[in-house]
Amino acid sequence: MVRYSKPEHIKSILNDIISRIKEKESKKKKAKIGEYIAKTLGEQSRKYVEVSGLRRGILYISVDNSAWLQELSLMKQDLVNSINVKFKEDLIKEIKIRLNNG
Repeated sequence: MVRYSKPEHIKSILNDIISRIKEKESKKKKAKIGEYIAKTLGEQSRKYVEVSGLRRGILYISVDNSAWLQELSLMKQDLVNSINVKFKEDLIKEIKIRLNNG
């Protein structure tokens, strides 16, 4: 005997699909922003600077040493402005930088 699962509401199915699409778009944007930052800061920055997240307009960046932490802290607003201009939308409202422990 074949048992069927309880039917789902179309709303929950569509919400699931939309959230998966948004998640994929966010990952793509994060990767593109990471590439842009590497080009802006110079290729040597790839060793020390990593975009670790993008959520609700906040770009999270991890750095490997205090020199990069200080440098990026001074550049925060310039980076926000240049990223938003580059991508032609207000993607980033704020940047949070943290020092990796390791």
